[in-house]
Amino acid sequence: MSCYYRQHEDTAVTVPKFTNETSSGGVTYYDVKVRVGTLEWLVERRYRDFAQLHDKLVEEVAISKKLLPPKKLVGNRQPAFLEQRREQLEIYLRELLIYFGAELPRALAEFLDFTKYDIIYLLQDLAKLFNESGDALLSSKKEYNLSALEVYAISERLSLPCPPSLDRGGKYDFSHVLDFCTQLVALVVTPVKDNASYAQDYNTVDVPIGRSNIIPNRLNFNLNAFRNLKTLRFSALSTENIADIELLKPTLQTICVHNTTIQNINQVLLCDNLHKHCDVPSLLPETIAASSSSSISNGGSALVTADAWKELTELDLTGNLLTQIDGSVRTAPKLRRLVLEQNRIRSVQNLAELPHLQLLSLSGNLIAECVDWHLTMGNLVTLKLAQNKLKTLNGLRKLLSLVNLDLSSNQIEDLDEVDYVANLPLLETLRLTGNPLAGSVDYRARVLARFHERAAEISLDNEPGNQQELDTALVLSALLQSKQRQLQK
Repeated sequence: MSCYYRQHEDTAVTVPKFTNETSSGGVTYYDVKVRVGTLEWLVERRYRDFAQLHDKLVEEVAISKKLLPPKKLVGNRQPAFLEQRREQLEIYLRELLIYFGAELPRALAEFLDFTKYDIIYLLQDLAKLFNESGDALLSSKKEYNLSALEVYAISERLSLPCPPSLDRGGKYDFSHVLDFCTQLVALVVTPVKDNASYAQDYNTVDVPIGRSNIIPNRLNFNLNAFRNLKTLRFSALSTENIADIELLKPTLQTICVHNTTIQNINQVLLCDNLHKHCDVPSLLPETIAASSSSSISNGGSALVTADAWKELTELDLTGNLLTQIDGSVRTAPKLRRLVLEQNRIRSVQNLAELPHLQLLSLSGNLIAECVDWHLTMGNLVTLKLAQNKLKTLNGLRKLLSLVNLDLSSNQIEDLDEVDYVANLPLLETLRLTGNPLAGSVDYRARVLARFHERAAEISLDNEPGNQQELDTALVLSALLQSKQRQLQK
C-alpha cells in the first residue's frame, strides 16, 4: 500500500494511452498510471474530468488557469490531436505533483484514486465517515466491516509521524478513526469491503484490488488500534496476515475464520507465533508445572502459557481446509463452542483438555468413525455430525450430557445403531434425515420406539412425534422389550 507522504519523491504519474469508445459516441478515456514506490494503479479519466479537477484547484488553491491544455471543439477526435493531448495531460499532472509536494489537495487525491490505495488519504475518508456517522454506526451494532487494505492502513498509520495537515482536528483527522476503533466490539475483516463474492471465495486473496498491484494476502498488519474487541471475524483472508495479536488475547471471546486455505488450527490461535508447529503443552492448572518441565526438556520448543486465550469461548473455522484438530486448541481452555464445519477432518483429537466445551460442530467433514468420544468430550451438550461418513454410533453411547445430536446425511443403515444414542438420558433432539435408514417404512415410529417411555420427549428431524407415530412406537417398544426379555432368558 502506498504512502505518498513518505514516498512523494519516488512517485510518478504518466498517461500511457487513450482509448476511443465508439459505442459511447466516440468518448475518449485516458489511462492515468500512478506509481508510488513499488505500488502501481490505473485510473481512467475523460478530459471533462481533468477540466473539473482544474476548476476546483483554481478555485481552492489558486493555481494558474493556463496550466491545463485548452478544450478544442473541432477536430478533437483526430488521433494526432488525441496523442498530443495525452502528452499535455501527462505534463499537467507531473507539474501538479511538483507544485504540491508532500501533501496533495483532496480534489487531486480523489482524482488520482489516492483515497483508495494510499494510507493517509484512505484514512481521511474513514475519518470523515466516522466523524459524521460513527456514533450511529456504534449505537445500532458495535460491529463493523473493514477491508484488509483499511486495517493495514490503520496499522501502518500508527507507526507514522503525524503528517502536516491543514485539517488538524477537523473531519479528516486520524483521531476519529482511532476513537471509533477503540469502541468497536466486533470487527469483520474481508479482502475487499462490501463485496459478498470476495468474502466467500478464498481465491480472492490472490486477486489484485481494483486496478492496482496490491494483493490482499500480502498485507501484514497488527490490530493494536482495536483494544476492546470481543469478536473477530475473518472471511476469505487468513489470520496469518496478523503480525501481532498479543493485545487481544486477554479480551477476545469469539474468533471466526471462514473460507480460507488454512489447514491447521494453529494458523489461527498461534497466528503470530513463529513456533506454531511445535507441540502445545496442557494449559489446565494441574498440569502447567508438568508442561513447563516438558518445555525445558524439549529445548524450549514447546509453546507455553503466554499463548493462552484467556477469555475465548467460541471458535468458528467453517469452510477452510482443516485436516485435523491440532494441539493448539489447548491454548483456549475456556472454549464452549467449537465449530469446524465444511473442512476435511477425518478424526477428532486434542479435546480432552477443553472441560467447558458444550457445542462441537463437525458437519461437512470426512469422519467415518467415532471411537469412545466420551473419553475426550464428556461434557458435550450439542454435537453436530451432519454430512460425514458415519455408519456406526457405538462411540457416542456414553456421551451422557448430550441433549442435541445431528447425524443427518451420513451412511447409517441399521436401525440397531439408534440404540447407542437412545439410551442417552438427556437427549432431546435427534436428526437422522438423509441417512439410508430414513428411507425405510415407518422410519419415524421405529426410531422413536427405541426411546421407549421417552418417545414423546424426543424431537426427531426437527419435529416431535405425532399421536399416530407415538402409538405405533409404543407398540413397537413393547415388542422390543419382550424380545429382549426372551433373549435374556
